Amino acid sequence: MKNKICLVATYKELAILARELRKELGLPIDILEGNLDEGALQAMKAEKAGAKIIISRGGTASMIRQNVKIPVVEIRVTGYDMFSAIYPAVREGRVLGILGYQNAVIGCRTAARILGITMHEVIMVMEDIKTDWDWVRSQVKYLMDKYGVNTFIGDTSVMTHLNFPQLDVRLITSCRESILPAVEDAINLLRVQEEEQKATQRFRAILNFVQDGILATDEKGYVTLLNPAAEKIFKVSQEEVMGQPIAKVSPKIQIDDVLKSGKAEIGQLQKVSEGHILMNRIPIHVDEDVKGMVATFQAVAEIQAAERTIRQSLYGKGLVSKYTLSDILTADPKMNRLIKVARDYALTGATVLIQGESGTGKELFAQGIHSHSPRSRGPFVAVNCAALSPQLLESELFGYVEGAFTGAKKGGKIGLFELAHNGTIFLDEIGDMDKGLQARLLRVLEERRVMRLGSDALIPVNIRVIAATNIDLRKQVSLGHFRNDLYYRLNVLNLPIIALRDRRDDIPLLTMHFFNHFNHEHNRGIREFPKEIAQLFSGYSWPGNVREMKNIIERVVLSAEGGQIHMPTVRLMVDELQTIQNERAGSSEDGELLSGTFQDIKRRVIRRVLKEEDWNKSRTARRLGIDRMTVDRFGDESANEPKMLQQGHNML
Repeated sequence: MKNKICLVATYKELAILARELRKELGLPIDILEGNLDEGALQAMKAEKAGAKIIISRGGTASMIRQNVKIPVVEIRVTGYDMFSAIYPAVREGRVLGILGYQNAVIGCRTAARILGITMHEVIMVMEDIKTDWDWVRSQVKYLMDKYGVNTFIGDTSVMTHLNFPQLDVRLITSCRESILPAVEDAINLLRVQEEEQKATQRFRAILNFVQDGILATDEKGYVTLLNPAAEKIFKVSQEEVMGQPIAKVSPKIQIDDVLKSGKAEIGQLQKVSEGHILMNRIPIHVDEDVKGMVATFQAVAEIQAAERTIRQSLYGKGLVSKYTLSDILTADPKMNRLIKVARDYALTGATVLIQGESGTGKELFAQGIHSHSPRSRGPFVAVNCAALSPQLLESELFGYVEGAFTGAKKGGKIGLFELAHNGTIFLDEIGDMDKGLQARLLRVLEERRVMRLGSDALIPVNIRVIAATNIDLRKQVSLGHFRNDLYYRLNVLNLPIIALRDRRDDIPLLTMHFFNHFNHEHNRGIREFPKEIAQLFSGYSWPGNVREMKNIIERVVLSAEGGQIHMPTVRLMVDELQTIQNERAGSSEDGELLSGTFQDIKRRVIRRVLKEEDWNKSRTARRLGIDRMTVDRFGDESANEPKMLQQGHNML
């Protein structure tokens, strides 16, 4: 078969005419010859060879329709065909009879009325094609004897079966005007078939590859569809249950209420023999009647497995928060008020700036705010802005497209802003961010869109930004190291974290918490934590805050011998850390004091003495041997610092 449409010609002249039309008009059809049984056999062969539509006429078309599963388009007998057969016989004075199916008989009847002649009729029915030609012949004989009918017209089946010697049998032939509409109908039908086949294939692909089990029934509850996922869930095959009651799939599935009420039931957890499933049942409405039901199923075990996979993936990327605000241990009233403020902040979507010394737990608060926010199910992405070079930090934050720079990964890379979509991004040590990057960050905060390096496409992101710093950003702004507009964008909500030395009640609590944790983690078997060491810790200033305490206690636990902690060892550790801290502080202060221009050095010296003299300008002037106006000029900015610090803590 060259084409998907095959015309079965019931007589030679029809085949010749069809071939002429095919050549003339380029019709996409194959042409075979055969009448009645032979025509049906030809059609069956064509179907096996790939034909999708058969064209034929009369009784042969009816017989083909009974023997193939593909559509059959019939060449209709037109009025012109009728006149072409009847008119010559009328001119010859013949007594006419018509033998055929009802549509042909009615057409000839109309033509006879126009010509003003009488035609005698024998109307065949579908069964007559195969079963009762004897009756047809008897009817023809009756008309011949009673009315003198000497000419019968009809299709090829008439010529085959009416073998009366004295009878003139004439064929109603089909003209090109009869063939072309049939071919056009077949082409349109093939086009519709192909579109439906595409839709069916798409539908089947969805059913086969969707993860949910899908089952459909008719209005009586008999199965009409079962996809592979449902086969897997219920451990049955489609062939077993198609056309069977739904109980054949699983006796536990109840659908009577849905079919009777016509109301959907969503998110029902049901125990079946195969385990627990989450089921949705939706009625199929045709007009106002329920004509069936569609049910979708998810095996609870698979849902849990998928959730574990997602969580493991997120944990592997560090894109989840591990802590909540409830994980913050404190006995200090100011810290408890700070936690309450953080809970309130969590309910908003505003940007938060967390300020505090190193080791105070700024990221713990950031994770807690995320965990208590409406974004808690989204990712939590943390990045330390001081740990990466400006170029590397930019590529990490914004991502890049392939070829953006030398060494760029093939296929590009998604940035952290995009990874944080529908979640929170935590920018730690924000004060150390390069000023060029500050400008790009400001644009993200304003527009909520990012552009990858090497790209010109803007990508919308739905993120919340939490920033943290251990330096005075306001001072950095005044020195020109930090953008003023970015500072105000970040400082929408402010959270100043209290240093450990300013909440002494928390020192014993945290000491015992970390001691128990490391004693268990390292399996040291230490029976108790010495009171002398606890007292030593309570008097220590903890410049490194909670992080320093955690590290020291782990060292203390690991240095224990024979299940006991020795006081001299611990005191040595604390003295060593205190010495290092003092050396660092002195070096840092002296280095900063003497850096910059002479005016900068003068300003810093005056500020240091002002601070030491409790911001008394007169005493500062006398101590430095300068006039009060010089102190006023260089010290006004410093004089406001205690007020600003106090305002920051008043919110607690």
